[in-house]
Amino acid sequence: MGCALFPLLRLKFSETMLSSVRSLSLALLLSLPSLPLLSHAQLQKGIEGQQAPLLNVSDWYHAPEGKDKVEITDYPGKIIVMLFFQHWCRASQERELPVLKHLVDHYKGNQEIVFLAIQTAFEGFLDNTIDKLPVTAEKFGLDIPIGHYTKSPGFPGVSGAYKPGGTPWWVIIDRTGRVEYNGFLLNEEEAIKGFDKMLAGQSPN
Repeated sequence: MGCALFPLLRLKFSETMLSSVRSLSLALLLSLPSLPLLSHAQLQKGIEGQQAPLLNVSDWYHAPEGKDKVEITDYPGKIIVMLFFQHWCRASQERELPVLKHLVDHYKGNQEIVFLAIQTAFEGFLDNTIDKLPVTAEKFGLDIPIGHYTKSPGFPGVSGAYKPGGTPWWVIIDRTGRVEYNGFLLNEEEAIKGFDKMLAGQSPN
């Protein structure tokens, strides 16, 4: 799947809503005659509930001082919030990158939660280039690490490891390194409630 051109909705960070979205997405995909008939397992995206794999992203902008790249093992015992995006993806630009900016500002100074953004270019290779990282940082006022990965045949990298359904795609990793949530949408208010519970050692649901 490519850039998720969904309506500008705000979905609750809850299992009930997530289940409904997945069921609707599956029904829509199966109703499209131009698509091959896929099994339910083949349509599943993301790695929710699994241990988070390494990123293996080599190109970074705003990497931490003294480092030239970022890895999730740099943040043991911390909550990690990642947004996969593409520069030309309208849903990334108009919806989820602004949410990321608000969350970064909300938790500014909190050392127990980390925010990362990664441009996972799997299409539009002439537009979704590494030189768009500083453009994104300046446009949204982001001073967090922003990575760039271009999908290559035989080298699935971060996209192959995290199996995003497209962009934008959120990944939330808990303190134990488990993927607590992944998906196209993140409700800002509900996310803050969930993060506050996670920071307090509670389940977000």
